[in-house]
Amino acid sequence: MLPDRSGPPVSGRFPTRRIKPPGYTPGGFTFGARSVNFVPLPGNEGKRKRSPDGSMATLLLIDDVELFLQLEKSFLQESGHEILTRTSAAEVLTELPLLEPDLILLDLYMPDLDGDDFCRRLRSDERWQRLPVIMVTAGGKEEEIRRCLEAGCDDYLTKPVNKNELLEKVERLLGGLRHRTAERVAASLRVRLQQRDKSLSATVGDVSRNGIYVRSRTELAIGSLVEILLELPTGDQLQVLGKVKRVTPGAEAGMGIYFIHPEPQGIAALESYLQQQASAAEQPSPHVPDRRTEPEADLSVEELRRQNADLLARIRELEEENREFAEQLIQSEDVNNNLTNLYIASSRLHSVLDREQVIEIIKEVVINFVGAEKFALLLWNKQENCLLFEAGEGFESDEFPAVAAGEGIVGGAFESGETYLQEGVVTAGSDDPLRPLVAIPLKIHDEVMGVLAVYQLFVQKESFAPVDHQLFSMMAEHAATALFSATLYGQSERKRKTYQGMMDLLLK
Repeated sequence: MLPDRSGPPVSGRFPTRRIKPPGYTPGGFTFGARSVNFVPLPGNEGKRKRSPDGSMATLLLIDDVELFLQLEKSFLQESGHEILTRTSAAEVLTELPLLEPDLILLDLYMPDLDGDDFCRRLRSDERWQRLPVIMVTAGGKEEEIRRCLEAGCDDYLTKPVNKNELLEKVERLLGGLRHRTAERVAASLRVRLQQRDKSLSATVGDVSRNGIYVRSRTELAIGSLVEILLELPTGDQLQVLGKVKRVTPGAEAGMGIYFIHPEPQGIAALESYLQQQASAAEQPSPHVPDRRTEPEADLSVEELRRQNADLLARIRELEEENREFAEQLIQSEDVNNNLTNLYIASSRLHSVLDREQVIEIIKEVVINFVGAEKFALLLWNKQENCLLFEAGEGFESDEFPAVAAGEGIVGGAFESGETYLQEGVVTAGSDDPLRPLVAIPLKIHDEVMGVLAVYQLFVQKESFAPVDHQLFSMMAEHAATALFSATLYGQSERKRKTYQGMMDLLLK
């Protein structure tokens, strides 16, 4: 295995500069042309203590959705780092000298200041040009990813966030990875690197699923975004966005480039190539003539062949066991992630009794945990005797038709009480209100009170897994209970106020 030269050093802390700006005092700070006064935040007074080996870092999470902050924090708590959360990106810009984060994780879309604008302002200040930033996007679309990377962020994640991917990217940017997550193999492949102002043809020295080392005396700036076109021996081409992470001068001049946004088909072709290279490396060495007597040589050859066959059989058994174990581990991690999501979603849903707030939380859950881009929450109206649009994304309330029980997929799910999930690829989505990709009945005590219909998923989700059915069903149960409780509470509050008003009139 060759050393990985595509990412940051595998030991030590990520270098950060601690420079007090001119005119800085504990009571104020000048950011740009604007003078800002502030008071120390609770829990941030004084200098932050770090572990002796520097393994403890301060991670700053910024998102206007409290639900998502709770999820990210739960994923990162076991890492041993200090976690700070904020809901306003604009306010964080004035707090940075006090917070002194080692890494920022923020959402792309926020009401006061979008993540890419935040990152541009951050990079315009010399003190924060090396501060690692991970951007979180809901859609994972290429234009959004380019928008993040061109603004100066180091990496990105898509919602719903995968715990292992989040932890790996955080540790990679902090320089905390002590081992490689992907094996590298020697290669001699042609690659073309493209930036806005230059184009470069070069040769790949080694490659892995996560990045490449390009041999070239022409250097690109560290941290710069580059388009990669990698030519594989099979004729396949891997098109991918990358970031220059390391530049090596001298006789072994070259650049380590970390893959950012690989195409699924290209990655499949690359993995096939890597497997072929690994298999070729394991092939036995050429036969060396044996100078012993012929009978002895025959015996030795037969014995070696038998031993070799036994070893190969055992290796195949171990590989199969490892594969099964890896699949079980992945399934367990998916279940744990979904349980974490469900716990946070349910605790959020049941933390309020205001009906409008519950509906907003349901929307947050559907967007951030289910990964829905276009959906509708329909509730049964007893007076109209049909399902009516209550809330959603991608629809206007006046354009969504009333749905009768049994009408289309939505009405069918309401009538039967059974969850509907479209089979196969779901990337195309649906614009027909009666034919969603997913229809989840909201049930409480076996009585259906509405339907959650999903029409378009974010691009990173191509199809439904078996675990999605369980997740949808459990979330629907919690959503129905929270909505029912909030409705009852609202009705009881109105009655209480009516009775109170009557009593006040009688006692006057």
